[in-house]
Amino acid sequence: MAAEVERFPAVRDLYRAVSSGKLYRVVYADRGAQDIVLCHIFGSRLDLWFIALSEFRTRSAAGYTGGDRLDYVKPQLDPYGRFRRNSQSTPGNAEQSAINWQRIKEFVEDPKRFCRALYKGSDRTTILQEIADTAGITIQRIRKLHREYMQRGMNEDAVSGELWRCGRRHQPPRYIDGENVEPIVVARRYRNRPGRKPSRKGTHAARTEPLERLFEQYIDIYITSRVGPWKLEVSDELMEEIRRFNREATFPSRRPKRKSVKMVASAKGRRPNSSKAGKRRRVIWQDLVDHLNYVCRCVRTVRDTTGQIVELELAPHGIVSKRQLTYYYKTRVPVEVRKCRTMGAKEYAARGRPIRGHALQHSVGPGLEFMIDATIADIFLVLAYDRTVIVGRPTVYLAMDVWSRMVVGFYVSYDPPAFESVALMLENIAMPKELLCARYGIKIDRSLWPCEYLPTSGFVADRGSDFMKTATWQAVNKELATPISNVKAWDPTLRALMERRFAILPAYYQRASYGIVEADAATRGAPHYAWDAKLTIAEFTRRLVRAILRYNQTPIGRRNAVPEMVAAGLADTPLNRWYWGMENLSGSLRSHSIEEIRCATWPTDTALPTRHGLEWRGAYYTSPFIESELIHCWGKAAKQPVPVRFNPNDPSTFILAGATGLEYAKPAATNVHAPSGETLMEWQIYRDMNARTAREQHDALESQRVIDLLNNAEESQAARDQQKAALTRARLDHPTRQSNRASQKPPTSATIGGGDFGNFRIGKDKQGKGGEGKTKRDNSGHPDQEKAGIIEKALENTRKILDGS
Repeated sequence: MAAEVERFPAVRDLYRAVSSGKLYRVVYADRGAQDIVLCHIFGSRLDLWFIALSEFRTRSAAGYTGGDRLDYVKPQLDPYGRFRRNSQSTPGNAEQSAINWQRIKEFVEDPKRFCRALYKGSDRTTILQEIADTAGITIQRIRKLHREYMQRGMNEDAVSGELWRCGRRHQPPRYIDGENVEPIVVARRYRNRPGRKPSRKGTHAARTEPLERLFEQYIDIYITSRVGPWKLEVSDELMEEIRRFNREATFPSRRPKRKSVKMVASAKGRRPNSSKAGKRRRVIWQDLVDHLNYVCRCVRTVRDTTGQIVELELAPHGIVSKRQLTYYYKTRVPVEVRKCRTMGAKEYAARGRPIRGHALQHSVGPGLEFMIDATIADIFLVLAYDRTVIVGRPTVYLAMDVWSRMVVGFYVSYDPPAFESVALMLENIAMPKELLCARYGIKIDRSLWPCEYLPTSGFVADRGSDFMKTATWQAVNKELATPISNVKAWDPTLRALMERRFAILPAYYQRASYGIVEADAATRGAPHYAWDAKLTIAEFTRRLVRAILRYNQTPIGRRNAVPEMVAAGLADTPLNRWYWGMENLSGSLRSHSIEEIRCATWPTDTALPTRHGLEWRGAYYTSPFIESELIHCWGKAAKQPVPVRFNPNDPSTFILAGATGLEYAKPAATNVHAPSGETLMEWQIYRDMNARTAREQHDALESQRVIDLLNNAEESQAARDQQKAALTRARLDHPTRQSNRASQKPPTSATIGGGDFGNFRIGKDKQGKGGEGKTKRDNSGHPDQEKAGIIEKALENTRKILDGS
């Protein structure tokens, strides 16, 4: 075994004395000298220890076990090191640090003068006085810089004005081992108000313990003003004791009683509670200081008859200033609490809190977990069959593998974020991407997008309404064994990964698109971006597919590259990470058929059997089971609805239970306009537009319908009056009616001369024979000799009625 090489002490090395626990720094060490000079690094007095070189080597040897042993301390544990000091440099501190170094630079860089100043006496005093005279300052200042230089590292940073422990109230423990070592709290006692003389006249309050307790209370109000009112947990025994003295006492910590219907109705007209208001409702420092002065200095108050304070007198001494309270706040309250109060809890959790890890620390390879999220795209789209109609901004769903950043699926819809869109998102994830891209006219090779599986650990979502539906996701978990986990509220963990993709992908297609919504869309005078819309949803989706294919082959960045991939000459792209992770890491995925995913995720509805086919959403569909069974239903069976599962975005097909299994229903030939080639939203827009135009046309004919109604009524009244006059002239109570068979025969000359005509009949005897040669009246009561005149008058009246005269 090789012998250990004895280490010669170097300048700036640290050694700890085991007997006393003190930490010393080597300030002078020369192989030709007899002594080693050590300096105690703490304290306001210069404490130098001259020890013989031989004795120092004995005490610091590795095998020495005596009580006066000196242990070597690594430079990383130096209390005044760069990484352990409290750096709070300001421009003033930096300027003062540079001045301090210039004052002693020439002295400490001269080995002879520096060595002479180590020995106390007149020689040291003479040297330090010369330096003070040259710099134009007192010797006490130079002595302090000389001591700090040796204690704090013997470099330029040793005399800086922002070192560790400088002015801190909570001093860390000194460098001593043991369980009883605790930090020190430096409590300063002031006889007078510290700081510069205030500009305000009067005696200001001195820092006393009761005043500091008040400061703490008011600072607590300042910090928790948005959280209040404060609630006190009161035990049942204490509540009973309080109610003995005051039966009307209320306890906010108890759960309030459920409001009745009468109480809710009476509170409808009241002003809503404004306890959760914005920043303008927060308490400010000036209000707190004024109230604090009122509590501490009020000597007299005068009220009027209404109880309002009209006069208030404050004592001229014990004045508390705003600066006193804010200084106490800055020196006592931790910086994270102050930062959270300024930014707000939600903003602090999103952007203000310190980062404790990274996104991949729990992800071991591709396929472990997918992130899924939705956003409203910043673009307006038009109808596919009428580009003059603006539909709106589409909803874009993206799914991304956490480890590789590969976009494993997408979905675009006009519907707002809902589980129906998530269902189609899962279908697109499990679909071979060459088939998915072929829908939009893009031909790719399978190697460019090899994602067609579901993850092992499930999905990670952001607590959206579409991801919080328990019943639907339980069905997905039961049938597909795919869970979903939502991140904690107000916690941005992993969310930035997905949100960043919603910013990267639009950058690839927005510059060449129309109808893009800019950031100033909500400002006054901004352009109306919806008027620039020119793309349909199919054209927009085609551009999104191109952007995803380009993104999957673009390097992610410089921070997340796997060293083995870099050594193998692979760029850090999502596609390369996916292939490399599947080969070298624990990539684990599950495969499901499209039918399994559709049966687990597609929403359900009902359709009605008709002679034209199975009616659903205003269209008729057919399939072998529908043709054989449902179309021929009659009676009660014809009224029974049929359960179906439909595609939330494509009305051209749905699934129903057939005779031997599931069947896909297609639009039947009985449709005048079949719902194919358009989304369900566009089909619904078409139906709504058709109903709206019919309703508008119906409303437009309102005046015409009233005109026809009035004209018809007037003509009917005129016809009634004319008929009444005719019946009066004919001495009839009502018109007579001839037999049906006779009315079907056209009138002839024979019937006119001697038979029947219209509603008038020639009188006959009881045997049915005509009364020839007899003077009888016919059925109408007229004699036979007057028949010709009556018939002639009837014909004339009939002509007048037909002519409208």
